[in-house]
Amino acid sequence: MPRFFLLFLCCSIISVPVFTQTGIRHHIEQFTTENGLPSNGIKGLQWDKQTGFLWIATEAGMVRYNGMEFKTYTSGDDSHISNERILFLVRNNTGTIYTADNTGNLFSVNKNRLSFIEKKFISNNPRSNVMTLGISDIFYNTRREISTGQFPVQFIRVMPVNDTAAYIWLAARLYYFSISMNGPQQIKLPIQTIPQAFKTGGEIFIADTVNNIWRVDKGDHHLSKTDLHFDIGPDKGKSVFLWENGMELPLLLNGSKIWKIVFANGKLSAELISDQIPLDVLIRYAQYDEFMGTLFLGADSKGLIILKKDRIEQLRKNRTTISERTSYYSQLELPDGNILTNEGHLLGKNDPEKSSVPFTGGFSVSTFMQGDSLFWTMMRGADITSFCLHSYNLKTHQLKAYPRIRNIYSQLAITYSGGHLYMVGEPGIYRLEGDSLRTLHTYPSVSTPRIHFDLKEIKPGLLGMATCNALLTYDIRANKVDTVFSSENYCVRTLWQYKDYTFFGTYGNGLYISRNGKTKALPLDKNRHLLYTHCFIEDDNGYCWISTNRGLFKASIAEMINAYETNAAQVYYHYFGRNDGMDMTEMNGGCMPCGLTMKNKTISFPTMEGLLWVEPGKAMPRLPDGEIFIDEIKVDNRQIELSVLEKEKLSPSKHDILVRLGFAAWCNKENVYLQYRLNDKGDWKPVNIDNGAVIELNNLSSGDYILKIRKLNGFGVNNYSYKEIHFSIPRPWNQQWWFYLLSLAAAGGIIVMYFRYRTNQFKLRQHKLEKQVAEKTKELQEQNEILEKNNSIKTRLISIISHDIVTPLKFVTVAGNRLLEKREVMPEVLQQETIKEMTNTSQELQLLSTNILNWIKYQNENRRMVKETFDLHEMVKQVFGILQSLAKQKGLIINNEVPADMPLYQYYEPVKILVYNLMTNAIQFTEKGSISVNAARENWFITVSVKDEGIGMTPEQIQRLMAEEVVITSANVDNKRGHGLGFLIIKDLVKTMEASLTIESKKDGGTTISVRIPAAKNGGN
Repeated sequence: MPRFFLLFLCCSIISVPVFTQTGIRHHIEQFTTENGLPSNGIKGLQWDKQTGFLWIATEAGMVRYNGMEFKTYTSGDDSHISNERILFLVRNNTGTIYTADNTGNLFSVNKNRLSFIEKKFISNNPRSNVMTLGISDIFYNTRREISTGQFPVQFIRVMPVNDTAAYIWLAARLYYFSISMNGPQQIKLPIQTIPQAFKTGGEIFIADTVNNIWRVDKGDHHLSKTDLHFDIGPDKGKSVFLWENGMELPLLLNGSKIWKIVFANGKLSAELISDQIPLDVLIRYAQYDEFMGTLFLGADSKGLIILKKDRIEQLRKNRTTISERTSYYSQLELPDGNILTNEGHLLGKNDPEKSSVPFTGGFSVSTFMQGDSLFWTMMRGADITSFCLHSYNLKTHQLKAYPRIRNIYSQLAITYSGGHLYMVGEPGIYRLEGDSLRTLHTYPSVSTPRIHFDLKEIKPGLLGMATCNALLTYDIRANKVDTVFSSENYCVRTLWQYKDYTFFGTYGNGLYISRNGKTKALPLDKNRHLLYTHCFIEDDNGYCWISTNRGLFKASIAEMINAYETNAAQVYYHYFGRNDGMDMTEMNGGCMPCGLTMKNKTISFPTMEGLLWVEPGKAMPRLPDGEIFIDEIKVDNRQIELSVLEKEKLSPSKHDILVRLGFAAWCNKENVYLQYRLNDKGDWKPVNIDNGAVIELNNLSSGDYILKIRKLNGFGVNNYSYKEIHFSIPRPWNQQWWFYLLSLAAAGGIIVMYFRYRTNQFKLRQHKLEKQVAEKTKELQEQNEILEKNNSIKTRLISIISHDIVTPLKFVTVAGNRLLEKREVMPEVLQQETIKEMTNTSQELQLLSTNILNWIKYQNENRRMVKETFDLHEMVKQVFGILQSLAKQKGLIINNEVPADMPLYQYYEPVKILVYNLMTNAIQFTEKGSISVNAARENWFITVSVKDEGIGMTPEQIQRLMAEEVVITSANVDNKRGHGLGFLIIKDLVKTMEASLTIESKKDGGTTISVRIPAAKNGGN
C-alpha cells in the first residue's frame, strides 16, 4: 500500500496526494435549529456507548440526542444550570463525561441526565485542576490544584496513560503529568515544535513539521518513527485532524473523505470511513462509532451532521428514454454475478456493460430455475410474434422455444417435482410432456380469472399454489385440489416452505403460517406494513427477509414459529427503509422469484425503481436495545423526582401523572416498540413516540401502583428491557377504616334519629290532619250555617217579593184603574189621597228594590274592593241629594253636620251605601222633625252617627236587630214595620269595613245609630 506522512501544522492540517474515490454509501442527516437543535453552533461532541446517547455542547446549552429526538437541558432540569454557554465537554480515561458552563457550574453525565458536582473558579484561574477531569475521577479528586501554570481544558489535549498519569499537548508542546506531581512538566524531546498529538490503540503519537509521525514510549518518553498507511489516499489539499479527549480513534478529514486512524499489530493505518462529507461545512468536532458505522460531525455554524453507513444497497439503471421502464419483477443471475431483469436490463457491480447477455428483450414476471442452470420463462421468440415458453441453459448457452405453449397461459407459474415440470395457469394445472402441456386438472368456471402468483413443492408430491383469494394444494398422485386458506378480497402472493411450516403472504391481509391443516395469522409490525407481504427469503443465519409495499423487514424464523405455536402477540420485525440505503421503499411482488439469493449469498429484491441488494452478513441492523430511562415525571403538571415519587406518598386525592422516557433509538423509529402496563392489568399499551415518548396516566385514585414499561430490544422471544416505577396514592381520610366505622355508627344514629323523626312527623301530621279535619268540620258547619242562613234569606226574599213587592204593585194597579174608571165621580180629595198612596207605595218599592240589589251585590265574596281616600262631608252631601225629595215629601228636615274637609280612607261604595241605608231607615221611621248626620274623628277612627226623631225602638227590637240571625220580616204597607233587609245590609257592610255598630233608641224618642270606622292608611283598631 502507498505510504504517506502527515504534516500537522499549527492549524491541524496536512498536504497529501490525490487518490481515486471509493463507493462507500452513507445515509446523511443534518440537524439545525429548524429540526431540533437549539443552536447551530456546536462547541463539543461526546458519544456515550453505554447509553447510546450523543451529548452535544451548543451555544444554547447542553443537548442530548438519542437518534430520534433532541433534549435540551435547562434550569428546569437542574436548578444549578445558570448559563447556556458551555465551557467544555470532555471524557476521561474511564469513560465519564464532564461539562461546565461559563459560570463554573461543573456537571457529570449520569446516564440520561446531568448531575451537578460543584461550582468551580475555572476561567482565568492558573491553578485550576479542571483539566484533570480528562484523566480520571481519582486524579481530579486527589490533585485539587496545579502549581505549574494554566492548562485550560478547552485548549489542551489530554491523552491518559492510565488513571494516574497522562500526556498533555498544549501550544505545540508535549507535557507529562502524574498524580504524584504538582503540575504538568514539559518533556524534553528532540522535536521542538509538535503541531499535532493523538492517542490511538492505547499508544501516544506526535507529528513533526516535516510530515513525520513518532510514537512516544510511555515509559521513558523515547520517540520511534512510525509510518501511516492509507487504504485509499486523500486528495491534494489541506486536511483537518479531528481528535479530542475520549475518542477511541482519531479522524482525518480531507475534502469529502474522512478516515479513521488505527494502530494495530505495530502498524498505523488510515482506513476510509466515507467519501460523502459535505464540502460546504466547517467541521470542528467528530465522534465515530465503528460498530454502528455511524459518524457524528459538529459544525462551526451549520449544526450536527450524522452519517450512517447504508445497510442495504439500491441498484438503479439510468434511463435512456423517458418511456423506459425501470420497475422490475423477475430476475436471472448471470454467471458473472450481474442480474438480468424481466425488462432486459443488466444491473450489478461487475461492469454490467461488459456482461454477456444470454438473450435480448424482456421476459415474463413468472420464471423458474431448474437446478443450477436451466432457466424457464415466457418470452417472445425470434421466429414467432407472440410469447411462448422458453428454456435457457446457462452452461451450454442454448435457448429453446416451445411455440405450442403460448401466452394463453398468462402468468404461468412453474415448479419441479418428481422429475417433471408442473405449471399452473388460469384454466388449470399442467405437466410438461415433450413440447406440450398435458392437462391434469381443470378449474371450474369462475367469473374472474384465477391468477397464480407462486407455485412450490411443499412436500414430495404436494404442490402449493398461491392464487388470488386462496392458497391451494394439489396432490399429484391423487389429482386432487384442496383449499388451505381462502379470502374473498385478498390475493395470496407468495409461498415459502420452511421444514413442515408453510409461510405465505397476502396482498392486504398480512402473513400466515400453515402446518398440518392449521393456519394462523402472524402478528404484524406496528405500522402494519406487513399487511402487504411480497416475499420470504431465508438467509444462512436463521433469519427471514420479507419485502413489502413500504420497505424491507428482517425477522427471526424461530421467533415467527414461536408466535405460531404459542399465539405470541408480538414478533420483532426489523425494518429497513430510507435511513438504511433504500431510495425506493415500494418493493414488487406477485412474481417468480419474488426475491433471488445469489451465489455470493446476496439477496436481490425487485422494486418499483431498480433492485435492492442485501448482504445478510453485512447488513447488521441497528437494534433498539439498551436501557429505559426516566427523563421526567410530572404529577398534576408539577415536576417531581423519581426517588421522591417512589419514597413519598402523594397527597390523598386523584392525580394525573406524566412520565417522559429516554432511550437510545439509532434504529429506525419503526423498530422502536415501547409499551406500558399499570398493575399488570389488561394488555400492554403502546407508547406514542412521534412527539416524545410520553406516558399519561389520568385521574388515578388511591392505591398502590406499579407502572411497568418495556422496550423490545430486537430479535428473540421475550427480548425486552424493563423499567418499573412504584408509587402510592394514600386513601383520603374519608376512605380510611376508622372513617367507615364512624360512618357506620353515624349511619346507625341517623337511622334511629330518622325513625324517631319520622314517628314525630307522623304524629305531627296526624295532629295536623286532626286539626285540619276539625277546621274543615267547623268550616263545613259554618258553610252549612251560611247556607241555611242564605236559604232562610232566600225564603224571606221570596216572601218579601211575593208580599212586599207584588201586593203593593197590585194596590198601585187597582188604585190606578179605580182612579181612571171613577175619576168623574170620585171626589177630588179622594183622588188626591189615592195618588198620594200610590206615590208612597212606589217610593217604598224603590227603596226596597235598591236594598235588595245592594244586599245581593255585597253577598258576592269574590268581589274585590280597593280602599281610597275621599271627603266624607261631600259623600254625605251626595246621599242627601238623592234622598232630599223623599224627606221633603214627609216634611222632614235633613242636616249634614259632617265637618267639611274630613278625609276618610275606606271603601267608598260600602260607606255610601251604609249612610244611604241609615238615612232611608231614619226617613222611613220618622214622621216629623229632623234627621241629622254627623261625624267625629277619634285617633285612627271616624264615628259616623245618624240621628232621627222618629218612633224609636224598644230594647227588644234593638237586641233583635243586633243579633247574628237574619231578621227579615214581611212589611205591611199600612204600618211602619220594617222588613229588616236594610239593616241586614248595614251589618254586612260594617263587617266588611271592620267597623263597629252601636244603637241608642227609646220608644217614641228617636234613634241614634253610630258606626265606628277605621279611617287612616296605617291606622290601628
